[in-house]
This record gives sequence, structure tokens and C-alpha cells, in this order.
Amino acid sequence: MNKRPILTDPQRDGLFTVPNKITTEDEVRYAKRRQDSVRVSQYADSKCGLPNTFDEAGGYLCGGREDGSSPACNKLAGRECLIRFRPINNPHHQSCGFWEVLNAGDPEGRYSRRGKLGDERIGFGSTKSDLGFSCERCEYKADMLVTDSEGRGSFCRLKGHPVEDRACCEDNEPKGKE
Repeated sequence: MNKRPILTDPQRDGLFTVPNKITTEDEVRYAKRRQDSVRVSQYADSKCGLPNTFDEAGGYLCGGREDGSSPACNKLAGRECLIRFRPINNPHHQSCGFWEVLNAGDPEGRYSRRGKLGDERIGFGSTKSDLGFSCERCEYKADMLVTDSEGRGSFCRLKGHPVEDRACCEDNEPKGKE
């Protein structure tokens, strides 16, 4: 039976440490981790992730930003989320890992009442920030001294790979009001 290697990197206090250089081997390892983050944590940036899950403005809010500078989620219909059990009570400060770009060409269907999902399953959360979620406001984001070959200059200490500032995943932990 073939044994697969388990890839790891240095950690401190339970989080990955920020690299001070990036080699070709690092890029390969980070790409594998980033793709795993897409699958496991709904990660999306401008270069990878599921279609229509990257908010160029970095808001990722059910109702978008109140000032209109970030779009609403395609799964929001009034105060109802088409996949969530409960209604959305604060659409400009709440979101989940299944946020997607508002798109009239992407019809949405309601989940059946019994098929709707709980908050833990969808990674539902609230933030005090009027700006919403994204890596640029996440407590796990750290600046790097270098960028990766695709221009990512920040690093996710939780997932262990470079990220774009306006990327996001369902593990996002936004800092307080900004």
C-alpha cells in the first residue's frame, strides 16, 4: 500500500507562522492547502474558489454593505435566506460560508423546510464591522514580507497559505468595528 506524506509547516501557539521567503516547493504546498480551503472552508479569492463566491469589495454580507459598495448575497430573498432555517435579522452585518454574488442569470431555489441548514453547518456569523467580512479584517491574517507568484501578500495563519486581502472563508474571524 502506498503511504502519502503529510505536509506541514512551522507553527506557534496553534497557528502557522508567516514565511519570510517563498520557494517553488512552498508554492506547490500552498496551492494544495488553498484548494483544500476552497473545499473544506468555502475559501474564495480572485483566482480560485467556486464560481461567483468572490466579493471584489470584500464585504461578503447577506444584504451587502448599507452604502451599496458591496453586493448582497444571491441566496437572500427579503429577509429569508434560501438555505438557512431562520430569517436574517441584520443583513448588513451577517453572512455565511455559502455567500455568492448576486446574479440574475443564476436562479436560486428554496430548500425544502426540512432541508434547510443550521447555522453551524453554513458557518453563519455576525460582525460589528460595517465593512463586513474578508481576510483583510480577519484575526488570522498576517502581512508577508514577500508575495507569492500570483501576487498574494497576506498569509492565513489558520490555514497556512497566502491569501488576497479581499478573499474570505467561512472560518473568518472579523476583528471589531472598523
